Amino acid sequence: MDAKKTETISLKLFSDISLLPLATSFVENGSKVFGLSSKDSLSLALATEEIFAYLCRVTHVPFNLEILAQKGGYYVKVDFLLPIEDFNMRIFNIASSISLEDEQGLEELGLFIASRKVDRFQLSELSPGGIILSLIKEKSYPETDNLRIPEPEEAESYSIKRPSPEELKLFVVITDSNYPKLLIPKSFRYPGKVVDMFLSGHYDAALAYGETGSIVGGIVWQWSGPKTVEFFGPYVFSKSFSKDISRDLLDSCISSIAKSPVVALINRLPTDELPKEQFELLGALDIVKDDNSIVSLPTYFRQMQEDTGSYVWIDPAIEKFLRSEYGRLVLPREIRIVRDLGEEKERYSVLSTDFDRSLNMVILRPIRSGKDSMDNIRNHINLFQRESIRSVFFEMDLAHPWQVSFTEGLLKSNFSPKLILPYAGDSDILVFQWGNRGS
Repeated sequence: MDAKKTETISLKLFSDISLLPLATSFVENGSKVFGLSSKDSLSLALATEEIFAYLCRVTHVPFNLEILAQKGGYYVKVDFLLPIEDFNMRIFNIASSISLEDEQGLEELGLFIASRKVDRFQLSELSPGGIILSLIKEKSYPETDNLRIPEPEEAESYSIKRPSPEELKLFVVITDSNYPKLLIPKSFRYPGKVVDMFLSGHYDAALAYGETGSIVGGIVWQWSGPKTVEFFGPYVFSKSFSKDISRDLLDSCISSIAKSPVVALINRLPTDELPKEQFELLGALDIVKDDNSIVSLPTYFRQMQEDTGSYVWIDPAIEKFLRSEYGRLVLPREIRIVRDLGEEKERYSVLSTDFDRSLNMVILRPIRSGKDSMDNIRNHINLFQRESIRSVFFEMDLAHPWQVSFTEGLLKSNFSPKLILPYAGDSDILVFQWGNRGS
C-alpha cells in the first residue's frame, strides 16, 4: 500500500488581524525547514498572508482556526482548517479576472494574488462542519537540459532491482533523452523531483542493470487511488533483451503491489515495449501536436484481483456511454443518477488546472460546483484557445454527485466522454476531451 512519508506541524489561533505576522512567519519558517527555498517559502507565506487577511476582513466575529504545514517530499502543503460553511473561491479560477474599480474587486485582490503564488490548491470538507482549504507549493528543481547523458549500452545479461536515488536520477535522464515527451510523465523533466517523490513514497521503481552495472531499462509506479496503481514504462534501452526486460520489469512492479488491496493497474503513457497482450484497452485520448496533427494515446488496464463492485453517480446524458463501457470492461457498478430538482447551489464554481506547456495540454479538475459552471468551463476554453492550448481534458470523480453536475456544461462546451479509469480517485475517474474528434 502507499507509504508516503509526511511530517506535519500545526498552529492554532483565531481570525484577528493582529495575529497575521504569527501566521505568516509560521508558514514561511516551517516551509524552509521542510525544504522549500527562501523564494518559494516567501511565496507560500504571502499566499497565507492574503488568505488570513481576507478571512479577518469578511468575518464580523473572530473564529478559531488551525493552520497545518505538511512536508510532502517534493512539496509543502498548508491547510487552513476553517469552521465556516462557505468560502468564495471564484478568483482561484485561472480564467477569472478582477476589477479594481469596484468594492468586490478590491476585496478579492488578495485572493487573486494568493492563488497565483502557489502551484495548486484543494478544497475538502471538515468534520463535523467547515472546510479545509489547502495550498500546495512544490520545490524548484533544475530540468535535464545541459546534463551529460550517457549512451545506453547493450547487455548480454541483466538483473532487476530497486534503485538507489542516484541510479534513479540517472535512469530519468536517460529516459528523457531516449523517449518522446508524450510517453514520459511530466515529473521526469526534473530528475531531482523524481528522486524526492521516490524517497517520500509517492513513487516506487525498479531498474534493469546490465552485467557491468549499466542501466538498461526501468519502470516507475504510483498509487492513483485507494485501489489503483498507475505505472510508467517499461522503458528499455537495450535491444538485446527488450521483450524479456519489459516483461521482468512489469513483473517486478506487480510483485511489489501483489499483497496490497490493488484492483486496477493502469498505464496512460504506453511505450512500444509494454506487453499489451496482458492488458485491456480502456480507450484513447487525442493529443494535438504543434503542426495540428493528432496522436492517439491509448490507455491500458489490468484487473489485479476480483472487483467486488461499487456505486457511481452519473448524469443521465452520459448513461448510455457509461453502461456500455462498464459492460465491455465487466466492471460491476451500481448506477446512481444525478438530477437537478431545483435545490440551491453555490454561486461560483472552481476548477483547478494542470498544465503541460511542452505538449500544449491541460487537465481540468473540479474543486467546487456552482451556478456558473457552464460559463466557467467556457471561460477556461476561451483562455486556452488564446494561449494555443490544443489538448484539453476534464477528469471527473464519479464518487461525488457535485462533480457530476459539471456534465451538462461540459457537453454543451464541446466536451465528450472518452474513457473510464477504474478506482483512480475516490471512485472511478471519467475523462472528457474537448473538441470534435469523436467519442
